[in-house]
Amino acid sequence: MAEVWLKNNNIADITHLDRTKTEIKQLAAQKKAGGITTEIWHFIFHDNSGKAYEVITQSDANLEECSASEVNVFLIASSTINH
Repeated sequence: MAEVWLKNNNIADITHLDRTKTEIKQLAAQKKAGGITTEIWHFIFHDNSGKAYEVITQSDANLEECSASEVNVFLIASSTINH
């Protein structure tokens, strides 16, 4: 969902992302009633030209669906790596 959000908001061309460099870390998870867990994830996407996009997502999940609610996506950084 985070990649699609980057594409839909014209932030990144996801066909140019280097998926082998994608970094994913779960920041938090809170269990709620009914088997629902609210999850917060941090993603860092890297494209082939040296740009990086840091995104935080928040959504609810359950055993049947990894996304049992709308996914809230927040761009926290966009940078270019100079070599």
